[in-house]
Amino acid sequence: MICLALRYVLVNTETGTGAQSGFPTNAAQTTNEGFNVPGGPLESVIFRMSGTLNAAGDVDQDMAGTITALRLIINGETTYDHRAGYSDPGNDTTMSQMGYFMNSIGRNLTADVVASTTAKINYFRIPVGRQLPPGVSRIEYTLSTAALAGATTGTGVEVWCVYNDSMASRTTIPPATTFNASGTGQQEVVVRIPNNQPGVIAGLMIQNDRDTDGDLSEVRILSQSEYSLETDYWRFLNGDLNNGLVFGSSASQTQMNFAQVCPGGYFLNTLGLARGDDLRIQITTTAARTFLFTPVLVAAVGASELGMPQQTQAVVTDTSRAIKDISGVADA
Repeated sequence: MICLALRYVLVNTETGTGAQSGFPTNAAQTTNEGFNVPGGPLESVIFRMSGTLNAAGDVDQDMAGTITALRLIINGETTYDHRAGYSDPGNDTTMSQMGYFMNSIGRNLTADVVASTTAKINYFRIPVGRQLPPGVSRIEYTLSTAALAGATTGTGVEVWCVYNDSMASRTTIPPATTFNASGTGQQEVVVRIPNNQPGVIAGLMIQNDRDTDGDLSEVRILSQSEYSLETDYWRFLNGDLNNGLVFGSSASQTQMNFAQVCPGGYFLNTLGLARGDDLRIQITTTAARTFLFTPVLVAAVGASELGMPQQTQAVVTDTSRAIKDISGVADA
């Protein structure tokens, strides 16, 4: 069991080509890994991805854009399950949806080393906030990446556990709610919230299935406002318009890039919205597209999972009695 104020522990390393390591290559792939980790106050899990591209143009945006989906399971509990609405790292020069989401729920949760256009290193830190029991715990993850134009070499994926006695929050990223928008005006969306997970709704990520920003024009959170707000308004409220997006790309080998917009990506700060049931919002769209809605749940460390609704009447089953009832013996 780890019992120090702050400690970084390397718990798994995968190397090799393609799915052997999980680093993106010239074919779309999904990698599944599992390993044991020490118990203790698990603040976060860091993925360090490194490898060499075939050509600089194979990834023009931040390396997080090569990740199409990532699921993290700790001791059987899914703590993080996020997928991108779209991924086109070889053509997009804007910030990726995956990178935008991560840096919207915490500063510096993902970043690239930008010194080279081909030798790539990306850090991807997932907030967890779980007190693992003494002894051995288990982590499983599923990592899916997009296809690149060329094969990569010298690839590897490391997983680090960060233990912190002073962690203050428990974070859960549940699976997204998918909604097929009509593109003809305003519609109501019910974003499903797991009823067994504790916490308030700290934020909501909305993702389009393409990088056309105008497909979504307005969003209203029914429990927080009587009015729909334009997407630029939401970006003002969450700080994006102050060049709040910071990401690496092939455009510079000396510094990160700054931007106001992740095309087709919108993060709504819900300010710790209390949960009555599911989250209800209204969206106004101008094109028939598929959108993903991902809530961010935050609770105090040590908060217990909520119990499932329970019935109040017992159903006693007895095969012998059932056989007698059917045969009529019980009534003889």
